[in-house]
Amino acid sequence: MLAGRKYRLELDFGQRAFADRLGGICRAVWNTGLEQRLEYRRRGEWINYAEQCAQLADAKKDPYCDWLADAPAQ
Repeated sequence: MLAGRKYRLELDFGQRAFADRLGGICRAVWNTGLEQRLEYRRRGEWINYAEQCAQLADAKKDPYCDWLADAPAQ
């Protein structure tokens, strides 16, 4: 028998702000990665997961993209 459970997550102001920030970072990384893959495919080229991960790790070290380092690596 499968039993589903629902939990309500109640965050305080600081936690909510942090969760919103993480969500924004994750959304930006996902959309950029997707756009990059689509652009590569339009050109008839291929970019793999490992290469994108390496580029993301480099971007986290860039002073202009230091906001990326706020998100966990996983």
